[in-house]
Amino acid sequence: MHLHSLIADLALILIVAGIVTVIFRKLRQPVVLGYIAAGFLISPNFEYMPSVVEMEDITVWGELGVIFLMFGLGLEFSFKKIAAVGGSAFIIAVTVMAAMMLIGAETGHLMGWDQMDCIFLGGMLSMSSTMIIMKAYEEYGLKEENFAKMVLGALVIEDIAGVFMLIILSTISVSRNVSGLEMGKELGLLIVYLAVWLLLGIYIIPTMLNRISTQLNNELLVVISLAICLLMVVIANYIGFSSALGAFLSGSILAGTVRGKEIEELTLPIKNLFGAVFFVSVGMLIQPSLMVKYIGPILLISIVTIFGQKIFATIGILLSGQTLYAAVRGGSSMVQIGEFSFIVATLGMNLDVISSHIYPIIVCVSVITAFVTPVFLRASEKEYRFISRHLPAKLRGFLRRNTSAEQSRFSMDEDWAAFTGKFVLRTGISCLFLFIIYLAGSEYLRPFLQQRIPSHGWAMAAWAAVTIAVMIPFINFIYGVDKTLYVKLWMKHRTNRLPLISMQALGTLVSACFPALVLSKCFRIPFVLLVVIAAVPIFLFVRSERISGITKDMEMRFLANFSEATLAKAKRERSVENDHHWLDESLYVREMRVIDTDERRTILDFASHRAFRVTIIRIIRKEQVLNLPSAGTEIEVGDLLHVMGTADEIETCAMLLRDDACIEFTDHEDMRLKEYIYAQSFYGIREEDQLSCIPLRVDASSEFARRSIRHSGMRSRYKGTIIGIERGNLPLISPGIETMIRRGDILWVMGGSEMTERLTGRDLLQE
Repeated sequence: MHLHSLIADLALILIVAGIVTVIFRKLRQPVVLGYIAAGFLISPNFEYMPSVVEMEDITVWGELGVIFLMFGLGLEFSFKKIAAVGGSAFIIAVTVMAAMMLIGAETGHLMGWDQMDCIFLGGMLSMSSTMIIMKAYEEYGLKEENFAKMVLGALVIEDIAGVFMLIILSTISVSRNVSGLEMGKELGLLIVYLAVWLLLGIYIIPTMLNRISTQLNNELLVVISLAICLLMVVIANYIGFSSALGAFLSGSILAGTVRGKEIEELTLPIKNLFGAVFFVSVGMLIQPSLMVKYIGPILLISIVTIFGQKIFATIGILLSGQTLYAAVRGGSSMVQIGEFSFIVATLGMNLDVISSHIYPIIVCVSVITAFVTPVFLRASEKEYRFISRHLPAKLRGFLRRNTSAEQSRFSMDEDWAAFTGKFVLRTGISCLFLFIIYLAGSEYLRPFLQQRIPSHGWAMAAWAAVTIAVMIPFINFIYGVDKTLYVKLWMKHRTNRLPLISMQALGTLVSACFPALVLSKCFRIPFVLLVVIAAVPIFLFVRSERISGITKDMEMRFLANFSEATLAKAKRERSVENDHHWLDESLYVREMRVIDTDERRTILDFASHRAFRVTIIRIIRKEQVLNLPSAGTEIEVGDLLHVMGTADEIETCAMLLRDDACIEFTDHEDMRLKEYIYAQSFYGIREEDQLSCIPLRVDASSEFARRSIRHSGMRSRYKGTIIGIERGNLPLISPGIETMIRRGDILWVMGGSEMTERLTGRDLLQE
């Protein structure tokens, strides 16, 4: 009876892999390395043992291994898991991945490699090995250490980011370029595919599983799960994306069902089996002749990986607010490249966009870096003591004040989760629009200008100027994250400050990449240097109140149109409940008392010194009442200050004044602004000194239309202040002074009797 060669090959693979991995476990080495070594031993490149007969069949099995590895990763995917690792892990992962992608690409350029080889090399070097690090922690009893938990959290972010990196690399590979209309089309297809994924995840698959739940047993559940996995792989491949993406998406869909955990446990042996075959197939590609030929690149890339990962992991951990001890020990853990590098290399080989010698090079680098991981980890204690002794005293003091071993716990509170979520969302949306602007400018505006401007240099300069000018509001959008929340986190724990500064720096660098992309078409300057050059004016632009006002205006218009029905319903409900229109019930008033002053100080000095986010709307000084005091009004001991702001702004103000010996909050509870307006007589405020809050509708002929709040004249001409705007059904609380007033807006203004009289005299009051 004839036995098919595939069966004989599989028997050889499993027998040798089993023996070699047992030996590697005895030697306390990672199992992955055992699989790779087994692959080399049974490959045609090693003549002293039986080798596989059909290499093509093994390649197919290896591809199945990638599919089931990504399927398993998808089953472990969860947005809750991302939130659980905290902001510290996010900062570490982004720092390491961004730095290593750039360094890897530049290393490829240094060796004279092609552009696609360099791009894929950067992707391969950007991620550490979860399996190797986990194994090292287990062997040395470090798994429960704070720095170990933080590193493992960063690896979760890296794994998830790796999936999206595969998507981007697949898209780039279509046109073999990082720009162009074809890439835009591919991204459009990707968005459609992700929309289908969302539809399936929310409605079709969970509904189907629930309907047949009574007929499901373990056997049927495995069959259906793998059928869904392979179906999504076929769909992804048909559309033009990688099989790995389809497998990950199918796993993440099933992870969101009530059977997700059960499916993960049932399919784990299948993932392990095919994963082993995949790593064995990786080992088969090792060619001693190529290793000798490319020994220079292998050693160079190994050194770059070890010290690049170590240095930037250490920096990332410090920037996340962790101690120097955690940074040194955590950085010493992340000195290798991981399993994902093989998947990236496999993608490049399957798409035929990278050179054949890269695969064996990256395998050798993986082996070298895996073997040195325990060495660096064991030496990390001595390294920390050496660095600590030789660190300059000022830097050591700075780190002691601004870092904490508890920062991982601090970074998991609700405020951090809200801030990180908004930052990631705004950055993602901004990057999408910035890319569209660059693409449209390159494909349409540049040819248009080149046809009409004789000088090529002037045409390119005009194109760059217009494109970057259009980008500026979207760059500013990244920085529109709630500033009150930023200050609140800044004041809550001193160790929050380095992570906050790091995220600001990250936003600046990410946004600087797009103007740098434009400038790279005009100047022969290295891209990294252009990013640094572009980051400086961007940092100045985002501090401009005028540009912030333009961005806020665009954001308000979009939100008002996008949520028109929801906002209208909410407004009707508020109106029915309160029998009148009111801007919002989120504004509060709180009272505080001045108990000391270093010298006679104005409100401007007082407020700016403490980074106030609240507005002082009234000063009560013995029998005197000062409504809406100007910035130059002096503050005296004994003054009662009534400040207005949102609940978060009031809380942040309390944090700012926590250690202040000059001022304290009184025992009066916070009052909603509406209640405060109605209850002024209970404070003993005479009728002529009472504040009122009234609406003004802005029509086409209004003197306020098409003016910023700064130039509206409300303060100088009418002695009032604009505390909010209703645009359509969208309320905007405490708008910035550069916010533009539009026709149809309802302005909510606050002021005393003088303001009311002046507005009445000009017939401006809203009916």
